[in-house]
Amino acid sequence: MRRYHDTLSGQLVKIQGLYQAKNRATYSQEIAEGPQAAREALTWAGDRVRDVLMTEEALDRHPDLARLAESHWTHVLPSRVLGQITGDSQGVLVVLNTAPTPSIEDVLTDAMIAVLAVEMQDPGNAGTLIRTADAAGAAGVFFGSGSADPASPKVIRSAAGSTYHLPIVGSADPRTVIAHAKKRGLQVLAADGNGDKTLGGTGLDLGRPTLWVFGNEARGLAPDLLTRADESVAIPIPGRSESLNVSAAAAVCLYASVFAQSA
Repeated sequence: MRRYHDTLSGQLVKIQGLYQAKNRATYSQEIAEGPQAAREALTWAGDRVRDVLMTEEALDRHPDLARLAESHWTHVLPSRVLGQITGDSQGVLVVLNTAPTPSIEDVLTDAMIAVLAVEMQDPGNAGTLIRTADAAGAAGVFFGSGSADPASPKVIRSAAGSTYHLPIVGSADPRTVIAHAKKRGLQVLAADGNGDKTLGGTGLDLGRPTLWVFGNEARGLAPDLLTRADESVAIPIPGRSESLNVSAAAAVCLYASVFAQSA
């Protein structure tokens, strides 16, 4: 079902508006842009797809995407018109209905690894965290209020399709998530540069079901949240770097749990 366009009008103007958070909230829709995110959206969330936008060049370059899009409305438009909507799509984007927000209890039931990000404001870090959590087999990712919108195109693009592989909860209350995790039997470990325990050292049982908590890129975690964790955990840095980027730190911590749980 293809429709060809020469100008930015009608439905395309509405899609352009979805790059603003208020419009995404109003219409309960989101955008996956770029071939990889679009491919995963069409494969894993096809029932939520509303529209596909592709240039003629992208149709030729990505025949697999053209096949996946056959059962959806596909707007074919020149690069100059798509460029008025976004400059980052590499010729393809998908519009989806936003998934219903899963409950905290459902995400944490039988979870071995789960992730909570508090005031993680950079969309690139947020998307990378989702991608890393997906790779590590996490049960889901919670973003506390003050974090980047997990439904924003930049976060979805950075997640490289992992958005559609696991539950993601935005605007979560960190204290509530931590309380539910403990109720479900998960230990709560807070990543902190001044942590009482050291990753790879003694006194940590990473084989247990774990909720990992990561803080703001610059400020880390507030004292109130650190005290709610069972342990605060520092990553050893034998080199000269002052610290690790938060998404890099998350990868180290999550895979420490993966290795321990698979031993």
